[in-house]
Amino acid sequence: MGDDLAQAEFDARYRLLQSEYLSELPQRRKAVASLWAASMRDAASPAWPELHSLAHRLSGSAPCYGLEAIGEAAQEVDRLLSVKPPCRELARLRPPVSRLLNLLDAAIAASRPKPSLP
Repeated sequence: MGDDLAQAEFDARYRLLQSEYLSELPQRRKAVASLWAASMRDAASPAWPELHSLAHRLSGSAPCYGLEAIGEAAQEVDRLLSVKPPCRELARLRPPVSRLLNLLDAAIAASRPKPSLP
């Protein structure tokens, strides 16, 4: 019985953390889009390391909340921005960044409450 209670408490805490994480996805998506836009305008922009840092964090955290595809897409962006010197080729980065943004959009849409039927 104690194990069942401990598991139920763990599950409840996990669902709460997952809900909080999902509620923060719109801000993370906005940050990725903004940093990407700034990066595209200037190869020396400070947005590049910020984009790298955000992609790195998403690559580790998203899979913890059941968002494996977002984690994989973020990992690809992180990998490209981790090479020495970091990749700044827009043509090479555009597909994984676009994929990441699209997956974030899908996760945001899926996490919105469904309208109830009258």
